[in-house]
Amino acid sequence: MPKLTIDNLEVTVPEGTNVLEAARILDIVIPHFCYHEALGAVGSCRLCAMMFLEGPVKGVQMSCMIKAQDGMVVSSTDPTAVELREHVIEWAMTNHPHDCPVCDEGGECQLQEMTVAGGHGNRRYRGKKATFTNQDLGPFVQQEMNRCITCYRCVRTYRDYCGGTDYGVLGSRNRIFYGRFQEGKLESPFSGNIIDACPTGVLTSKPFRYKTRLWDLQEAPSICPHCSLGCAIVPGGRYREVQRVRAGINRETNGFFICDRGRFGYDHVNHPERPREPRIDGQQATLEAALAAARERLAALVEAHGPDSVAFLGSSRASLEANALLRDWASAYGSTQLVYEAHQGRDYAARTLAAQVGGHARSLGDLRQSDLILLFGADPLAEGPMLALAIRQAVRDGAKVVTIDPRPVVLPCAARHLPLMPGRLPVLLAALGQGDLSAFDAEERALFAPLLDQIKAARRPVLVGGADLLGGKGVAALCSAASALSTTERAVGVMALLGGPNSYGGALLAGDGPGFDTLLDAIQERTVRALVCLESDPFCEAMDPARAQAALGHLEMLVCIDATPSLAAQRADIFLPVRANVEMAGSYINNEGRLQEFLPVIAPGLPIKETGAGNHPPREFFQTTPGSAPVADWWLLAKLLERAADLAALRRTMAKYDERFSMLSVLAAETSGLRLPVKVVLPPVADRELPHADGSDNQVLLATTGPLGSHWLAHLSSPLAATEPRPYVCLHPESAAALGLAPGDRARLTTRFGHCHVEVRLSAQMVNGLVLAPQLWDTALEGLAPGSMHDCRLEKETKA
Repeated sequence: MPKLTIDNLEVTVPEGTNVLEAARILDIVIPHFCYHEALGAVGSCRLCAMMFLEGPVKGVQMSCMIKAQDGMVVSSTDPTAVELREHVIEWAMTNHPHDCPVCDEGGECQLQEMTVAGGHGNRRYRGKKATFTNQDLGPFVQQEMNRCITCYRCVRTYRDYCGGTDYGVLGSRNRIFYGRFQEGKLESPFSGNIIDACPTGVLTSKPFRYKTRLWDLQEAPSICPHCSLGCAIVPGGRYREVQRVRAGINRETNGFFICDRGRFGYDHVNHPERPREPRIDGQQATLEAALAAARERLAALVEAHGPDSVAFLGSSRASLEANALLRDWASAYGSTQLVYEAHQGRDYAARTLAAQVGGHARSLGDLRQSDLILLFGADPLAEGPMLALAIRQAVRDGAKVVTIDPRPVVLPCAARHLPLMPGRLPVLLAALGQGDLSAFDAEERALFAPLLDQIKAARRPVLVGGADLLGGKGVAALCSAASALSTTERAVGVMALLGGPNSYGGALLAGDGPGFDTLLDAIQERTVRALVCLESDPFCEAMDPARAQAALGHLEMLVCIDATPSLAAQRADIFLPVRANVEMAGSYINNEGRLQEFLPVIAPGLPIKETGAGNHPPREFFQTTPGSAPVADWWLLAKLLERAADLAALRRTMAKYDERFSMLSVLAAETSGLRLPVKVVLPPVADRELPHADGSDNQVLLATTGPLGSHWLAHLSSPLAATEPRPYVCLHPESAAALGLAPGDRARLTTRFGHCHVEVRLSAQMVNGLVLAPQLWDTALEGLAPGSMHDCRLEKETKA
């Protein structure tokens, strides 16, 4: 590792570190604009000049462009370098409007900081400034082009790092403009990252505009709740309202950026219909009364009908600590009816992954270093968007990507797509593991045979699977294939996209317990009389919602613990409100088995904009904060168990009695998290077959997860809800031609759930013979659980 001297201070840095980063390690501030650790160095802003006195490089150089080498002696205070930086920052500020008092970037503006650090304070230019007309870039990003200093960070983030194509640089010399050829919504699902990347107030968050000065925001490190990847985020709130989310930094997961779903999906916390008060039989009650009623009624059922008369349903949305206490509650009654995911396919996929992945688990950081990525039934942009971004970084470094999927999987990078029916995915994985493709015909063998050669030639291959299409059987085949294809020189990695932020944690707790379908059988047989739902909605999340709703109608008692206006919350006999993850401390275990902590940002309560009816401050005064009844999920369960509600003590107990969670006692926020090296027992039975085509003239519909509209928390967020699509189906062009359908046509979709009017979309990349339909909340398609298959009939609508 090279050792160099900067401003008379010695520092040893890893090979490949540039001098600017070396100075940062010594807490020496070197002004810069264009450099960003994730984007690399281009040396375009010319602001990080330093004087190189000794070593292989001498003279004034851009420190971001020079790699640290042994024996270097560098000065940041040399008069020549200081003078150059003063001139450069003065040039950059020539056309700036100096509107800091009204700029939303004020308080975290890198331009302000670097102007001071560059030694510029006297504005000498008095001429006419270049001005621009701002573009409307959609609902997420606000542009104020007059503030631009042409550092190119936004274009490098949007195009180079994120793979967007509809935003770039136009013009030349003093008329450089960053934007689109025409106004319109930015198309990239990572568009919000240009807000974080921009060092000035040119690109800011439109939903957050004019809400709060940044120094007034309450912020804390947290974990994104919208998928299973466990991305680091930093939510900000004020006035009992979450107002924005920015990307946190975790080099093992999301790196420096996040997706738009994670950035703009915070508004479920502020949802006007969010239930905030306990209820007993539909009537508002105190929390103490609701807790007592739940204890008494459940205890009476256990005494009358036995311990298994009460079932418990956990959730991938609930914290690890709450899910563990739910298990303790079931054990206290002696109940074996404990499930952690209503969607049985996702449940068995998570449990199988936790049981079999072992040392093959890979993080997003590992994936960015991979040289071969094979995706089996995984759609990253829909099921885990930051996986798509990690794949793009691997491709930029020379990796090859192949997607094997019945859907037209779209990635922000070059990839080869091989269509295959969902039921054949586990068969292909088993064949690759055995090195025997005889189960496929000659044409298919010609397609899949090169995959074996690619895996054998790769140094860091990773197999990626999706829980929705693979289920437990498919994930077992994925892990088995990785094990079989590994050698002593290199292991084949595995990553699976699971249902939620704590699916892996639920899998560890569930072990070989029953699946949700078994629980439904018990409810229909009247063995189970009561159900406790922890942040889960079995009415809508089950793989067969119609069967679930019919079975759940037999319950004598439903207890719901939730922070959203779910159907279960509306129908509950006893409802207990809990906090969202930004309102409490807790932990999640992501899809690779990484334990991570999140901290509270704000206390729960009705946002002041609601209690004040648009006025500020409110004209009414209360002894308690309106809407402050929700408590942390683990706190509520501890009270139900009549234990001390102390998070640190709870974690120590979990670490003491379950070695799998021994790292809980040393868990800390704002770290990369702790990988849990654990295995669990496998689920008890194979996945249940769902209704499928019966050989009639009907078409076969595969329900999928869409990038927008399929995610419950995101659907409850107003910035994202405004971008959700109308109901649609996707067909292969040959299938559409046989049905007399063309792109953009309106069609009538008939399933066992009823009728729906849909728009027709076509893709030649998908499997011919399927109808793809995304689950879309609050539409006729919300009953389509992702991964399920149904008979359907699709008919073109005729104009009256």
